[in-house]
Amino acid sequence: MENQELVIVKDSFLSKIAKAFKKIFSRDKDVELLLNEGNENNTIGTEVELIQGTKYVQLEILDARRAYRKYVINNNKNISNEIFDYIQNKLQENETEINKLIEINKDEISFENILEYLEKEKKNNGKFKLKNEKTGSYNVPVGVIGIECENAKDAIQSMFKAISTRNSIMVLHDNFSKYSTESLILLIIKECLKNFYVDENLIQMFEKEEIDLNSLDRVILNNKNNDVKTHKSNTIYIYQENDAFENDVRNEVERLQNNDRYKSYDIKPIKGEFGNVINYLNSQKEAPAVCMYTNNTQRAYKFINWINSPNVFVNTGIQKNIETSIISSDFYNSKYVLHEDVF
Repeated sequence: MENQELVIVKDSFLSKIAKAFKKIFSRDKDVELLLNEGNENNTIGTEVELIQGTKYVQLEILDARRAYRKYVINNNKNISNEIFDYIQNKLQENETEINKLIEINKDEISFENILEYLEKEKKNNGKFKLKNEKTGSYNVPVGVIGIECENAKDAIQSMFKAISTRNSIMVLHDNFSKYSTESLILLIIKECLKNFYVDENLIQMFEKEEIDLNSLDRVILNNKNNDVKTHKSNTIYIYQENDAFENDVRNEVERLQNNDRYKSYDIKPIKGEFGNVINYLNSQKEAPAVCMYTNNTQRAYKFINWINSPNVFVNTGIQKNIETSIISSDFYNSKYVLHEDVF
């Protein structure tokens, strides 16, 4: 096992720019920025530093990730069904235009088929954060998923998946145009999402070659699951949000290092601003377990939902490390969490 070292995640250049704009434009309003979440503490010390290298990520993917992060923590359990009902009404209002495009594009679908796809996804909505009573783990959305589509049927079904599973979906479709049936459906859906204050970037459509597939959390090509991340790591991270928890973190690290069950793992405490730590941890290989120490319940909720690990804890230490596959299905990971009233 490696010697323990403190991981310090420094502010990235983009984060510093975001902070500057926040000071200028926020005027006491909360501004949700991907790289600027949480406290303003910057940790500087003589400890060994492990800094994330700068990596270019497409703006479209960043937009998709922002949309996913906002939607997955929306605590309105009925919002998906409410959105589906609203979309259904708007589809029916535009039935004539949709039928014209179906005819012009010679799509092998009907307007009734589209309503059937919507109703099917509405029924699947119950799988979101569904608890497995045998393992105690939950179905948690993956994040940003790219789905290769060959026709209007595949594309429209994939769009509805975003609403029911709360993943951000990037439809990878080489045979569409701005006059296609699926383009009109996407436009209608985006307008409906705005009505519920859901970021319209939750669903996007591009040609496959336009997107950096390696920056996505998962890619589904030709109906086959191709996970673009490597889910193997032996590092357990203990995140200390501020100095008030220094003793808790030190004691937890010592406890794990002295426990035979965790001898094969590298135990690493980590400090840094909340948003930067989230991005850093998710850029690494899947950690088998992570724990955050915080007195902020909102950030605790975000941490549990956003971190890609099968075991996520808050203020408890690593209480139970279940050996479970991170993949539950194409659209969900299996995650065990320990924090009161998380979901």
